[in-house]
Amino acid sequence: MNRTRYRFFILLFINALLFSGTLLWNGRSHQETITLAVAKGKAIYDMTALSEMPLNIPAAEQIARAAAPIQQLMDGKAVEFVNAMPLAAGEARHWQKDGCGRGNCAHVIFYNDDDGGTINAIVNMDEGKVVGEWEDAYARPLGSEYILPKAFAIAAADPQVTAVLGEIGDADPAMIPMSAWLSDGSCKEQWCVNLTFHSPNGDGRVFHIFVNMEEENVARTFYTRGRKEIAVAAPPPQRNAYTDGCNAQYGWDVCWEMTAHDGIDFREASFGGTAVFDSIKIGQVEAWYPSWPGGYRDEIGFRSSVPPYGGTDVNDLGDGFEVRQIFTEFSHWPNCICCYRYEEILRFYEDGSFETNFVSHGPGCDDLSVYRPFWRIDMALDGRGGDETWLWQDNAWTAVERETELHPFVDTVSPEGDKIALFDGDTHYRWHMTRTDPLGLDEAYLFLTQFKAGEEGDAPIVTGPGDTFQPPRQWMNDEPLTDPVIWWVPLLKTKQSAPLWCSPDPEPGINQCDTSLRARPAGELRQPTAEELEAMAAIPTATPVPTALPMPTSTPRAVAGETAEEYILNAGCGSCHKIGSLGEAHKVGPDLSMIGLTAGEKIDGLSAADYLRQSILEPNAFIAPDCPNAACLANIMPRDYGSRLTPDQIEKIINYLLSEMVNEVQIVGENEPTPDPSSVLSPPYEPTNRQNGMAIQLTLLLMTFMLTVFLLMKTGDK
Repeated sequence: MNRTRYRFFILLFINALLFSGTLLWNGRSHQETITLAVAKGKAIYDMTALSEMPLNIPAAEQIARAAAPIQQLMDGKAVEFVNAMPLAAGEARHWQKDGCGRGNCAHVIFYNDDDGGTINAIVNMDEGKVVGEWEDAYARPLGSEYILPKAFAIAAADPQVTAVLGEIGDADPAMIPMSAWLSDGSCKEQWCVNLTFHSPNGDGRVFHIFVNMEEENVARTFYTRGRKEIAVAAPPPQRNAYTDGCNAQYGWDVCWEMTAHDGIDFREASFGGTAVFDSIKIGQVEAWYPSWPGGYRDEIGFRSSVPPYGGTDVNDLGDGFEVRQIFTEFSHWPNCICCYRYEEILRFYEDGSFETNFVSHGPGCDDLSVYRPFWRIDMALDGRGGDETWLWQDNAWTAVERETELHPFVDTVSPEGDKIALFDGDTHYRWHMTRTDPLGLDEAYLFLTQFKAGEEGDAPIVTGPGDTFQPPRQWMNDEPLTDPVIWWVPLLKTKQSAPLWCSPDPEPGINQCDTSLRARPAGELRQPTAEELEAMAAIPTATPVPTALPMPTSTPRAVAGETAEEYILNAGCGSCHKIGSLGEAHKVGPDLSMIGLTAGEKIDGLSAADYLRQSILEPNAFIAPDCPNAACLANIMPRDYGSRLTPDQIEKIINYLLSEMVNEVQIVGENEPTPDPSSVLSPPYEPTNRQNGMAIQLTLLLMTFMLTVFLLMKTGDK
């Protein structure tokens, strides 16, 4: 072999070694930062794992995977393990014949990446076998520490993420990975997990990364706002933060226990020795943000996104008692960004009535939001089966023979203020939703489904696709309604008004949103007289309203503020739109900074002022063609500004958009570059340490290669 060829191979070998070493070094460095991010995520999960029932999770997964029924469900499909959780005694009773009791059986969840939905197994840990299994095509489960490596690896490989965070392992996580959705992209139907990090530039905002776990890509990144800290003492660390128990008082006998992710399960309640309900629990709390547009599927429980905080309180009310439990995402509430604080409350009264209550304290992730707790109420009056259901509609009581969905729920009630009634022999109960919204914006969905033992929410409930009311909507299949289960989903709307209610910047115990559904024993139904119907027609609402709250009225209460800018911010407009210096770009709604220049051209025959007025009061009348993230969607902008803003406030906002805002806008010349709106979303790109190191290594490789070529050319064929 001549010397030139020999040198060529030697230098080529050296280049190959250097290149391979560079790849190996960067691969290890990349894996180390992902490992660090996973460790931080697991540390947050450790803070939320409050169960006193130990569970060998890897063993539960192994038992489930080895079982023939589960293997059959998994056959030929890409399936990943999500989590395993011990069953409380009430949940385990469905598999009592298979040896399940408190803590010795587990609910194991896998996700089917090919077809969507979950594969679920009930594992008896004592006997090492699967005693129950089912598929749920609509389920979109909560994130867990077991899906962290995949989620972080997908995020770490995305250039948008590295441009903002640099090394994902160096970033400061804000929340545990949350099951989340977006209304205008792949995350509407597919399983996505939202990773959240504190803004690295110290401005107090939260950076959101929507990871599509099925397509294995980043669906979207964006910021939500930071908030000023509130001068309150931090609460003590949360450990052993709930208490299971029973209470026999005021004629009632009821027990309760904390579940992994369905809140407190109140079960087997009786009054005066007569069975009233079999189970009441909360399957999920859906947080909806129009500015994304999308939100979270929160769960409450000892292994959930929002765990219990403090003990379970039993309070004597004088004429009854209540059982209440607070759930808080982190122990430093309320000085946190994107943190949630909920209360699940049941009250029992000496007259045999009872009510389910839910409180949302905030703060959520953005200024404009709606919280939706999904209550499942399995009645079983006077024992299982034989219940009759009646609904007040069209000014009369009507028998409900088959499964039914009802919306709205608070309007058009009977002369006594009731909406539904359940009978079983001599046991009669009627239901109404108490109005609690100071602006009169009370709203709820109600679903009546047929009970099925161990199915359709009787077993542990896995959350469903966002903004679909699934579950229970997928179980509405027109079955006969002989053993009804009530699903009640109230909509708690945030607002900034005077006083503040459910505002995202709370002072503890002052401005929470709350909602209540009350059931009372009553006699047989009777149809109203003509006189009663005539009297009802003259009254806006017959639903009882607590005297402690302002009476809902058709005259809107003014949103706080004195200027158009304050109205815009306090009404939540800046959460979705950029309007000059107000709000932020790259949100769901179009930029309105120059709307005053174009509003008169949107609809033929409609002036600029009339177009803006219609857009505020009837946002679905005309849908703008282009929004920052995708095509603009209907039903995203709230449709209740007519009751949240006074006519004078609306006119001030219109005048601001048409005159003051236009005067502030600098019209860019044809030859002058237009700023990139995306620059508002992310700070300028700065290479990270690993990226700088990689650049140096590539430079050295290039220099070595050039030296190789130079030597070959100089020596020639010798």
